Amino acid sequence: MSTIDEINAQPEKFEKLSERYSDLSKDLMKFFKDNQFSEVNFVGCGTSYNLAMGLSHQFRRLGKEKIPSRFFSGSEVAFGLKKLKKDGVLIGLSRSGESTETVSALEKAKKTFGVKTVGITCEKDSSITKVSDVSVALDFVDEKSVVMTQSFTSMAFFVSAFIRHFFNVDSQHEYLQVIPQLAGKLLKNASDFFDKFEFKEISHFVFLGYDEYFAASLEGVTKVTETSLSEVEAYQTLEYRHGPKSKVTQRSLICILSNEVLHEEEAKVAIELKGLGGNVINISKREMKDVKNMVIPYDFDDFGDWFLRVIPLQIIGVKKAFEKGLNPDKPKNLTRVVKF
Repeated sequence: MSTIDEINAQPEKFEKLSERYSDLSKDLMKFFKDNQFSEVNFVGCGTSYNLAMGLSHQFRRLGKEKIPSRFFSGSEVAFGLKKLKKDGVLIGLSRSGESTETVSALEKAKKTFGVKTVGITCEKDSSITKVSDVSVALDFVDEKSVVMTQSFTSMAFFVSAFIRHFFNVDSQHEYLQVIPQLAGKLLKNASDFFDKFEFKEISHFVFLGYDEYFAASLEGVTKVTETSLSEVEAYQTLEYRHGPKSKVTQRSLICILSNEVLHEEEAKVAIELKGLGGNVINISKREMKDVKNMVIPYDFDDFGDWFLRVIPLQIIGVKKAFEKGLNPDKPKNLTRVVKF
């Protein structure tokens, strides 16, 4: 399958995940209930590092900060830059289950700190499943492309649903049903919108947001960079005013992944950046005046749609690649699995 095919398959994967969630989560839930973890941390590399960041924010938010959570790159743990608590758990995230630094991080965590480990992957019988105390393999997410798209969002959906399950959040069952529906609507809206967009006029991309939405913004940077070799940045929305906005021109496309707490303030930034000549798109549950809007009608204020907001950014990367005559299925200098 091509990268664009992988992107288009995401709602279907979400539906399958929703159907299989009970079986997929059973061993993991027992593992968490059998252990009283003092902290729940996430680790990954590249796209999976952005995933670790978003999930750590979700865990703290939905758990109301009762259990601490941190996120790491694989190298930070594997090479001893970070210390872990013995009675904590480290959750490794890897599409292939073979990313050397992530697998090494789990091995280091067990050997040096005596930490329990979990592996979340899309490949059963991979290395990460063998070094983890318990693992979940979303083996129906059979992504063949070098660029991670549906694997990122599927792992994000599964763990975000599990966090709701673990903390007994009332919306957990509804969440499993709503996300696939929203993904289908968003995919169609984003595809239709960007089919008509003049990417040849854009050479600078900016993605803005907070917490989980900042993690989604960073994933947008990763996707657009690797597929289209473009200039791409991510910042917290209001922080963009403090210097970086000096780069805004009529060739800038700025996507604001707004949240309900700061929506009004982020709307002011949107107008300011439009006034500087930028092309501004608001991607959120509520419209902003005087800029283009891509609305996701997610009914909760828990940032649980954070990974859905990556989908338009994935499409931007592919569309810009096509405009530049690049093949997004063959990103420069990259391989599907990073091993050393």
